[in-house]
Amino acid sequence: MTSRPPTPAPHPVVGNTYQFAQSPFEFIDKAKDDHGDVFNIDLFGRPDLYVLTHPDHVRQVLVDEPEAFAKTQDFARAFGDGLLAIDDARWADHNRMLQPMFQAERIREHTDVIRERVERRLDTWEAGDVIDVEAQMNGLALEILFAVVLGRDLGVGEDDHLREAANRLGYWFEPISWTLPSWVPTPARRKFRDARATLREEGERLIDERREEGVDGDDLLSTLLRASEGDAPVELSDEQIYDQMVTMIFAGHETTATVMTFAWYLLATHPAVRRRLHEELDAVLGDEPPTADTLGELDYLDHVVNETMRLYPPVHTIPRRTRLDVEVGDYRIPAGEEVHLSVLQIHRDGRFYEDPLGFHPERWDDEEDAGDEDDRENFAFVPFGAGRRSCLGRPLALTEAKTVLATVMQRCDLEATKRAVELGGRITSKPKEGVPMRVTPLDG
Repeated sequence: MTSRPPTPAPHPVVGNTYQFAQSPFEFIDKAKDDHGDVFNIDLFGRPDLYVLTHPDHVRQVLVDEPEAFAKTQDFARAFGDGLLAIDDARWADHNRMLQPMFQAERIREHTDVIRERVERRLDTWEAGDVIDVEAQMNGLALEILFAVVLGRDLGVGEDDHLREAANRLGYWFEPISWTLPSWVPTPARRKFRDARATLREEGERLIDERREEGVDGDDLLSTLLRASEGDAPVELSDEQIYDQMVTMIFAGHETTATVMTFAWYLLATHPAVRRRLHEELDAVLGDEPPTADTLGELDYLDHVVNETMRLYPPVHTIPRRTRLDVEVGDYRIPAGEEVHLSVLQIHRDGRFYEDPLGFHPERWDDEEDAGDEDDRENFAFVPFGAGRRSCLGRPLALTEAKTVLATVMQRCDLEATKRAVELGGRITSKPKEGVPMRVTPLDG
């Protein structure tokens, strides 16, 4: 007979709410140490939350039994009918419509466009400038997304209201706010709703402009508009088009910006890794800019990106809701409960990685030891999820991150001005505060 998973010692009335909201990662670390790979969190005003922290759980939830687990209501509240939120046949139809936009070969064709956006931003940096790398990477990722996916040029420093709105979409998942019932008004939820409204206005304007210009292009918006006119297997309303755009703006820029931000921090604080990466860039690229072909020759750069995503997975938790009673190991989780796969815990688990908190890109020289991302046999490395609902934007994210790192490092280094960056929660692994770094020319 299976039993209910254990719960960390709760406070009266509020349960584990205060501990979780104040420091979710530390709380989950301790709960795992005390109770093992499966435990329950008691949150005031919300259903029970079950946390799963083993690669076998990833396989069960995302691959072996996906029909038993649905998307959570938070995704529907945040993204409406966007691809991140919908389930079942609707998801399959929408995914099939959008997938050609993100195929690896198509993304390769945009490598020069990505590099041009990087060079344009680099031209605004001066030697000795102290820049907030998180803000810079967020802005750059948004510009790349608009150019590659939406077919619109977003200039450096332009459309600040749009940039702010895009960066506030994750506020729905801010920990202190998220632990409260959905009807409770909070500053984070107000910021999220304001962001949605701003992006809806932008969406309406873009839709009107594109309909006037014609919808024959191969960008996302043209694809969605053709679907709204019946020229696709899926017919979309304008409301659904807005939801897809908001989803793509969030998922297509914040996660990649997170990877790049932490990569710069890790390179700055690990000079031996940085030197080895410079040596590879010099040997493969010389004075030439990276291209779609030469990116594939930068093996150590691949390792740096993989190791960054292991230590700081762009999405630290994958939430699901049980459709029916399920058994996870020795425990039973009832239908209708929320389940979180803790990617961060799995990626930093000493059972699967030697020195799990260390930054060691060379561990990826031996893919069998590191956990091969392509076949994911052990599911200990899942920065893009797993199974049929793994991240659609993986080719764009990897091409973009590698192009940005290679292009910037050919011109300058980014030196850390503080030694520690604390991990903050929302739906992505954001730094708790900004990441100030000094621009240092290579010849300086």
